[in-house]
Amino acid sequence: MALDFVQPSPSVLRTYQQSVLDFVGPHPPMAQLFHLPVGTLGLTELAGGAKLQDIVATGCRILAHWPEATWISSEMTNPTLYGNASFRNFTSGDAVEAVFKRIAEAQALDAVRSDQYELHFLSVPGIFLEALHLVCGGKGSDIILPLVSIDPQFGLDAVLDEAAFLAIARPSAAARVSVTSGDPLSS
Repeated sequence: MALDFVQPSPSVLRTYQQSVLDFVGPHPPMAQLFHLPVGTLGLTELAGGAKLQDIVATGCRILAHWPEATWISSEMTNPTLYGNASFRNFTSGDAVEAVFKRIAEAQALDAVRSDQYELHFLSVPGIFLEALHLVCGGKGSDIILPLVSIDPQFGLDAVLDEAAFLAIARPSAAARVSVTSGDPLSS
């Protein structure tokens, strides 16, 4: 099988191309481009028992690589929620290059070679986690590859199935909820 890459809609691609032109200027053709739907899992929901199937679509991230070693990540709103996709931000440099390396790692996983997966991006802001989310379209389990985390239990080289991910994420979320639940100014 293979890791499927979700194709951006024409309107998302147009928004992305215009944003690159506006913020980066004219550029040569890209060597690679990945479109990743972004999903978010809320802190309270996670602490309350939410699963990966409860992730809420919040936008998309487009990752691009140019031959001269420029790496850019562009985040946009979810066009199904807001009409047309809107540009949010650009990030460039080593952090984006690291995402490309994790995508290559994901493509080489045994599970990906034996089942069908789709590449998404996961954000769990309440526990300060960003990750690649390999959504299983077959009989296997979803897989999480952390990219950014302040929790040392989420090693940045970890490959976690859904059960292993939730075993770490839920207690962390519950601890954050218990700390913030009494503070009306906390988020």
